[in-house]
Amino acid sequence: MINWFKRKMTILALSLSNVEKNALSQSSDGLTLDSSMTQRLNQGKLSDSLINGEVTQEVQNLKWRTYKILQASEGVTAEIIGYDEDGMPITRIVKKDNKRGLKKVKVDSVDDFSVEMVIDNTEISFSSNDSIDNKHIEIYEQPETNHNEDGEIVSTSHGQINGLEYFATNNSELPIKIIRDTTPNFYIENFTKKLVVRKITEEEKLLEFYVSAYPDEYNRTTRLFISAIKKAIEKPFNSSMLEFNNVEFITYKSIGVSDFLEFNYEIKSFDKIIEFNGSYVIKFIAKVIKNGEYIMEKHRVNDLDDKYNNKIKK
Repeated sequence: MINWFKRKMTILALSLSNVEKNALSQSSDGLTLDSSMTQRLNQGKLSDSLINGEVTQEVQNLKWRTYKILQASEGVTAEIIGYDEDGMPITRIVKKDNKRGLKKVKVDSVDDFSVEMVIDNTEISFSSNDSIDNKHIEIYEQPETNHNEDGEIVSTSHGQINGLEYFATNNSELPIKIIRDTTPNFYIENFTKKLVVRKITEEEKLLEFYVSAYPDEYNRTTRLFISAIKKAIEKPFNSSMLEFNNVEFITYKSIGVSDFLEFNYEIKSFDKIIEFNGSYVIKFIAKVIKNGEYIMEKHRVNDLDDKYNNKIKK
């Protein structure tokens, strides 16, 4: 139940984040006399403001309440510990420490710096609309159905795209962003499975990019990338993929750190590449620029916070 609730609240938070975008993109161009003179039936109500992208005080309050709930429910799980006399479940709420997961993280012993966080670099999923919009998809005039041995429909195909075209046009976003001045031979963020941040000092970190040591049979470029990694081990300063300025990301379900925190690191120097546990680990020394700034802070409503703290009716 708690996981369902948190998913719904996250969807609401992402929806609310578009309100300001819509409001800023609105233009008065093209307004007719009729549209400017017509009073909307529900104007002034919260639902109307959300639909029309108006950033009213009610919208700001709803946004901040949503973020507060998400923050308070982070790491919270409910466990059924028994049932009452009416057969209703008795639950116990448990708050998990996000630092506990760090104990299970396996890292090499070449460096003995402690692990601060692990960022999963799994692609952010496409929406169904984004997937369908790919220009290389061949849409069938009539959907093709696939049947099992009993003649039952097990799947329906509405179109097709070949593997090369899919990978060439796959523009889905990755959590880890790399800022660079030049175009490299390979973008290591596209091959990075996870980023491990280890503490050298408070102001200096060791960033470790984990990439698979094995090629992906569905993506031919991984074989070329692994070949480039092997060359970079011997001659790192001849590899353009190791040349970039900054690494940044916003945490969400990351190990060792809370959600919705923004980090930015300036690369000071390339360190080394080692092979560990089925991965190549590409290491950089970095300086902290942003160290976990809460991205929702700009939406804080101080008056609402005061009401919560003083338990005043909202």
